[in-house]
Amino acid sequence: MDANKLFQVFKSDMKMKKFLPILEGKSRYPVFYDKNRQVLSLPPIINSETTKISLNTRNVFIEITGTDLMKCRICLAILAAQFSEYCGEGSQHTVE
Repeated sequence: MDANKLFQVFKSDMKMKKFLPILEGKSRYPVFYDKNRQVLSLPPIINSETTKISLNTRNVFIEITGTDLMKCRICLAILAAQFSEYCGEGSQHTVE
């Protein structure tokens, strides 16, 4: 499905339609593919079921997309700090 068809589907979706103005009218869209060209993410609109984090996840790629670089940096710092609490030996937290 191309971006135009995807946008038509999302226009009728209550959760997704509010994000469409971020990308509408742009000549290019950010997209992450795997080696088989499966779409992993069309930020900031959707992410893939295949990239969902579970209790068995061991390696995480953190991607931050936004229109304000400072806000993106703040979000990345917060996420990295939160993830670091659950990493390595001696972690004092458990995931429920």
